[in-house]
Amino acid sequence: MMKWKKTCVPALETVLSTGQAQPLAPDAWPLWTRRKPDFSGAWYTYVGGPLATSTGTLSTGNVQAYIDIERKASQPPPLRYDRYLYAKVHDGRVFQAGPIKDVEYGHHREQRPSWLAPCIPPSTSTG
Repeated sequence: MMKWKKTCVPALETVLSTGQAQPLAPDAWPLWTRRKPDFSGAWYTYVGGPLATSTGTLSTGNVQAYIDIERKASQPPPLRYDRYLYAKVHDGRVFQAGPIKDVEYGHHREQRPSWLAPCIPPSTSTG
């Protein structure tokens, strides 16, 4: 059973669908990822499932989009990929499920898959 948690992801409203993974600028990443320095990339993919009629009916069939998150690992292989699903309810609330570690291109990787476009790196400034 998928566990859904209420969240806010502005990118769901502002990123247009191309049918392909689109890199997200760090300021469009889910808020919880911005506080973690090991996250190094995020890609949005539009799915376009129907809105859920209520929180009690949320399912993977209601997924509007998913975001794949890349993070740097302290042990080899150096990259990890997780997927987070996003579904909306008719009243506009957004819910997240994940992480899903069984992504089709592998959770543990030596390098970024070539089809994932370069992303804007997170800011390393401290000031």
